[in-house]
Amino acid sequence: MRPWQLVGLIMITGTLAVIIGWEPFWALTYALGLAFVFSAGWLALGMRGITFSRSALGGRAQVGQRIEERLELENHSAFPKLWVQVTDGSTLPGHHAGYVASIGPHQRITWRARTVCRRRGRYTLGPVAAATGDPLGLFRREITLAAEQDLLVLPTVLPLATFDLYPGLMPGRGRGAQRSLQTTTNVVTVRGYVPGDALARIHWPSTARLGQFMVKEFELDPTIDVVVLLDLDRDIQAGVEESSTEEYGVTIAASIAAYLLRQQELAVGLSVSGAHHGTIPLDRGERQLDRLLEVLAVVRPERALSLEEALVAEEPRLARNTVLVLITPSTDLGWPQGLNHLRRRGVRPFVILLDPHTFDEHMPENSRVYDALVAAGVPVVPVRRGDPLVHVLEQGPR
Repeated sequence: MRPWQLVGLIMITGTLAVIIGWEPFWALTYALGLAFVFSAGWLALGMRGITFSRSALGGRAQVGQRIEERLELENHSAFPKLWVQVTDGSTLPGHHAGYVASIGPHQRITWRARTVCRRRGRYTLGPVAAATGDPLGLFRREITLAAEQDLLVLPTVLPLATFDLYPGLMPGRGRGAQRSLQTTTNVVTVRGYVPGDALARIHWPSTARLGQFMVKEFELDPTIDVVVLLDLDRDIQAGVEESSTEEYGVTIAASIAAYLLRQQELAVGLSVSGAHHGTIPLDRGERQLDRLLEVLAVVRPERALSLEEALVAEEPRLARNTVLVLITPSTDLGWPQGLNHLRRRGVRPFVILLDPHTFDEHMPENSRVYDALVAAGVPVVPVRRGDPLVHVLEQGPR
């Protein structure tokens, strides 16, 4: 029964009691009135003294990682709560932190919510709300116990032991170095001071030892740069959820970037075509990897952009001796010509070619694209649905 229905019934029985004067109508009116007052009073005390807490998860997780929350509900008052229903508005797939319980005076209950993160993306944990009511079921009240928390699920990073971009051709540190007139991180020698040298270039220990001003000589870092271009043209993606060219591409991009940044200590940049806000300039280190993974965690195929157009847009960012790692399921025969143009400018393409037909039988095969790339001398790593990605990437072009 709804409260307004009870109020209406009280008015009816009260009116009949006044008109007819029959004593049972008065008794029924008093009883219904007491029930209304009792339920309203119970509800007023029902949420007093309730506190809620949940363990902090740090805001980040990774696909495949199991997160565990410890949740606690406590009644600080001397008034018992016959039933409290806790609901959690989390958007993380498979995460259920709800609970229903009765709580006695000054009692605390705890429970845990365990979830395996299966999809990358940005999610929320919460908000958490609690609902209770009176024993007669007339009233129901709901309050918010905790605000929502953000959780970013990063893509999978495969444990690559090796990944050779250009075996035998990739210059390393210390080979082919060039002297630089600009200040860099590489100091190779010192020389005598020449009028016009900046004071910031003076090497004070050598100056003190030799008794004359000595300045530092710098050189350019000869190590190649790597730009990872992930093709997320929405019109060429195939498959669903984890078994899709989208997710395969994101996983491969994250794994290659992690290997090159951690093991090879190269400067790595990222560009995602077909998605907004998917460009990160070249940089090194763990902070760069964090930025790359954060972008890869949320990118989606949002617009149609052919790979040929993406290569034209990317050209100004690609300097000579840059390796372009291209990850695509495209079956268009036009974009390999764009790679030939980049090669003439000194850019070295390296293609991870996803076969969309293995993800969706209605999609065309890309064997002709593969043959064209091989004929042009472009290193190609073909990837099919179900392939062991670690083995395929470590094995390299074939």
